Amino acid sequence: MDKETLSLLKNLVALPTPTGFESAGMSLLATHLRAAAVPGLKIDVHGNLHACLNPEAPLRVMIEGHCDEIGFLVQYIDDDGFLYMSPLGGVTIPLLAAERIAIQGKNGPVYGVFGVRPPHLLSAKEREKIAPKEIREIAVDIGAKNRADALERVDLGCPAVVAAGWLDLANNRVACRGFDNRIGAFVVTEAMRRLAGEHLNVALHMVASVQEEVGLVGGTTAAYDLNPHIGICVDVTFATDAQKEDRKIAGDIRVGAGPVLGIGPTYHTALNTLVTETGNTQNIPLQRQVRCRGTGTCAWAMRLSRSGAAVAQLSIPLRYMHSPVEILSLDDAAQTIDLLCATLRNIPADLDLYPKQP
Repeated sequence: MDKETLSLLKNLVALPTPTGFESAGMSLLATHLRAAAVPGLKIDVHGNLHACLNPEAPLRVMIEGHCDEIGFLVQYIDDDGFLYMSPLGGVTIPLLAAERIAIQGKNGPVYGVFGVRPPHLLSAKEREKIAPKEIREIAVDIGAKNRADALERVDLGCPAVVAAGWLDLANNRVACRGFDNRIGAFVVTEAMRRLAGEHLNVALHMVASVQEEVGLVGGTTAAYDLNPHIGICVDVTFATDAQKEDRKIAGDIRVGAGPVLGIGPTYHTALNTLVTETGNTQNIPLQRQVRCRGTGTCAWAMRLSRSGAAVAQLSIPLRYMHSPVEILSLDDAAQTIDLLCATLRNIPADLDLYPKQP
């Protein structure tokens, strides 16, 4: 990755983009696309960012990565000024104890912590269960003196994320909150930037979608609007190199071993063959992950929209998903961009997506 591309990724994951509040991320991606003269930029009523290359071509291809991350909403403020949160998406509640939180307050960021009891005050039995099971069991402390003081800074419904940022690790790997799935939105955005000005056989529609974490919302509405013949979803998937017992569930997927291609009934055989052959030609390593049924990604949304698109899933291996310390390889991300671009260049205008007819 060159410095400009890496800078975009760092800036994107530094922004809070919790489900339903993705606008800052969309604005950043739009600015990047506009600088590359990518046409057809718009943000729809739901907040999805759209761009399009070669719109007049008959064969429509939609590439999608969702821009939202898991987070919280302020649910309740007690008389002493402590906040209680509701989760946005799949938050692992026991991980929250003693985490820091960044709330989008009335006049800018408001910082706080998920409080914990001192070990001195815990009985031996209580020490065995210090991690909270329910989010209502844990208060957020923003330093407010009382409820009125807290309400000067935040309001009910203010969104928030865990305050955990970029951390460089060995071997070109990084940890950060919210790689799921700003990395996918980044990949499709960078692919559009690279392909701008090139000849393509297809109409290429890019969508950075919203609210995937609460039901594939943006991917569903965008796919209905665009009605693509082909959909390629870019998301993260479970790396199982750290938790080897998960390999029997999710396959042997490793960080640093390249992009992951979804295999199973959701994914179109001819499209998967094209992706695989492109990877072989480009010497891009490709891992395979079997998914026996519909997945919780926007590939499923595109698959079922209207009469259904032929879909493929490209995923980036991710350790510790839905935690503040998600880890991925920048090499995997770069290879996913390369593979996506090469595949899109290789799609013929007359690609036959249908099975043999009777």
